[in-house]
Amino acid sequence: MAKAERIRLLTPAFRVSCPDVFVKRVFQGQGKESGRYACAALFSGFEVKDGRTIIRVPAAWSPRDQEKWKALIAECNRVSMDTFKKPMSELDRAVYKLPFHRGEEKEYAGYGPGVVYVTMSAKNIKPTVVGRDLTTPLGPEEFYAGCYARASVTPFAFNNIGKGIALGLDHLQKLKEGERLDA
Repeated sequence: MAKAERIRLLTPAFRVSCPDVFVKRVFQGQGKESGRYACAALFSGFEVKDGRTIIRVPAAWSPRDQEKWKALIAECNRVSMDTFKKPMSELDRAVYKLPFHRGEEKEYAGYGPGVVYVTMSAKNIKPTVVGRDLTTPLGPEEFYAGCYARASVTPFAFNNIGKGIALGLDHLQKLKEGERLDA
């Protein structure tokens, strides 16, 4: 079977959380080969009904960011259809891991109702991290939990240890400063 085509997309602007993008993070009990670069993206402005965040494009977002979000959801659905023969909305969350999570699921600074978070990761290639000018490389002092950024991501399906849809992290661009979320 031929490998499915992978499409690279830009995310809307988000707040950075847990930026493990300069050194691979290896979880306890796992070997170095299982390490990964990762970053959580906190997207805000989502509607909340009955204490639950509704994962639907916020009307308050700019038309450009709305289109980026719609393209991201559409590509994740295409990947889901190609691999699992169902759209993401029909995948059983008890069986499949999905990239979009409600902010109220975590009790960390920056998360909460009205926030959707996504973890983007890269296993083999370190993501590039640049400033607004797209050329100035940034380090951990400049790219931190709480700043605002956008990312270049590649949705893909996995079906090895577990199965689901994930976002591969390619590049990060810092857009502006923000109040730090880390200690």
